[in-house]
This record gives sequence, C-alpha cells and structure tokens, in this order.
Amino acid sequence: MSKIALILGLGPHIGQPTADRLLSAGYKVATVSRTPRIASEEGTIHLTADFQDPSTVEPVFDQVQQKWGSPSLVLYNAAAMCYTGENPLSAPIYEFINVFNVNTTSAYAAAALVYQRDHQVAFFYTGNALNSMIMLPLATAGVGKAATAHWVQAAAKSEALRPARFYYLDERNQQGGPAGGGISGEAHANVIMKLAADPEQRDPLVLFQA
Repeated sequence: MSKIALILGLGPHIGQPTADRLLSAGYKVATVSRTPRIASEEGTIHLTADFQDPSTVEPVFDQVQQKWGSPSLVLYNAAAMCYTGENPLSAPIYEFINVFNVNTTSAYAAAALVYQRDHQVAFFYTGNALNSMIMLPLATAGVGKAATAHWVQAAAKSEALRPARFYYLDERNQQGGPAGGGISGEAHANVIMKLAADPEQRDPLVLFQA
C-alpha cells in the first residue's frame, strides 16, 4: 500500500525540504501553494489553493484522494500575519479574519477532513513560540497559533480519535527562544519522520532545536 503525504503550504524553508525527505522515504507527495508550480518528479503532484478561504481545503483532499487515496501524513505549513506594530488592535478586521483563517480555520478543516478519511493519520502543524509568547507586532499570528495549539492538544488528548496523532511543531534556537529566521527545514523533516513512524500519540507540543 502506498504511503501518501500532503503538504499544505509549500514554502522553501520547511515545506520543500520536508517534501524532498518524504519523497526519498518512499512517499507519494502532494504539495499545495497559492502559486502554480510544475511537479516534475515522479510520485509528486502540486495543487493550488488559498487558505484564506477554508472552503478551498476539501477540494484539495478530493484531488489527492482521486489521484492516490487519502494521505496518511499531513503537514499544515501555511501561515499568515498582519503586522500591527506596537498596537495589537490596529489590524483591519478583514485582515484579522483572513490571517485567522490561514493559521487556524483552514488547519482545523484539514485535520477534520483527513481524520474522516483515515483514522490512522499523523497530522502536523508548523507552529512557533507564539502560542505561549506575546510579541506585539505579531499579535495576529499569535492569536492563530495559540488557537491551533489548543485544538491540536485537544485532538491529541481525545482517546476517541486514536490511533490518529496530532502535533504542533515549535522549533527553538539554542537559547530556547523562537527560531525565527534560523529555522531549519531539515530539523522539521527529521522530527516529522520520527513521529510519523511512532504509532503512539506523544506530547503534542513538540519543542525541538536544530
């Protein structure tokens, strides 16, 4: 039976290195971004969607299902923010909603949809320290990260959802602070591969260093 992975948000820092690692490990890999790309390698497909609109999530899963079947590994790597400077209440409401949709609503939709189709899925969300750390200019992103960290922990705690596993990934620097611009795609891929191979639900808040 084929191993199928879906990466929602194919960025160059985490999404692409993880896709490459999964492909080398024998997965068929579907990737998604807002901009069209040509999937040139065998065993890959690339789809387009904008997760500001949560209704775009289900068609992605439908296309992967029709091509290969339901993914057994999902990485939600899409992210958004509206910079607010020193006033965290300055974001226009429509921007706040769009950012929240990308960071939380569409991720929730992805987790719910894949679980409906595969009760053994391993679901990963690219988080950061903002679920537990206040940084005023990044408040809109932090709202979404905190909300998603909550429902990921709830899904991990629910015995009704086993054997599916749910994880919030949070890379830190050597001092324990946010990884920021020093984020490592290779480290993310290593953590994802290790946890995907483990049938047990471990601590859903995964703090790690490169």
